[in-house]
Amino acid sequence: MLATLSALLLLLIIPGPTNTLLFRAGVLYGFSVSQRLAFIESLAYLIQVSLWGITLLYLSAYSPLTVKIVQFGAACYLLYISYKLWQRKNSITNTAKDRFSGPYFFLLTLMNPKGLLIVSFIAPIHTFTELENYVEFMAALSLVTISVGSAWIFLGARFKNFHQTRFTTLKINRVTSITLFCFASTLLGRLAGSALN
Repeated sequence: MLATLSALLLLLIIPGPTNTLLFRAGVLYGFSVSQRLAFIESLAYLIQVSLWGITLLYLSAYSPLTVKIVQFGAACYLLYISYKLWQRKNSITNTAKDRFSGPYFFLLTLMNPKGLLIVSFIAPIHTFTELENYVEFMAALSLVTISVGSAWIFLGARFKNFHQTRFTTLKINRVTSITLFCFASTLLGRLAGSALN
């Protein structure tokens, strides 16, 4: 379980669209006001991972090639996000207040490809075939998503003026771009290796 928690932490802590939004929510509205977003994110991940898990379990039984194609698409999407982040000079999202609404953030998290990556590369093989394993993994996922989300909000709340935030966001975007590129390249390498075998 420690290996699973570590892998989840490594993937979810990467500053992507949802984490950047949590960071900016902390900057603009403070920790206590924005804290609910961490729980909304966790709920969205639980739903998304459950749906992907059931879908890939079904596809692996009837069309294993389709699973590889879906995984390939998710890795390519990470490469695309890496490229866009490297070019971006400011934040991933704008600062409009409605961008921090619960429904918007919930939908943004549902569309995040990290859920597919969690199911494809992190979730233990029997997570979606045995109820006990499913409950254990979802509890771990909830713990990590709420902790990471709260940490990003807290980090954002520590920055008080726009210039500091913009400078920090630029650094985050560049570091994230490199991290995502390396992560996506590793995933593509694993997929290529499994295809050759």
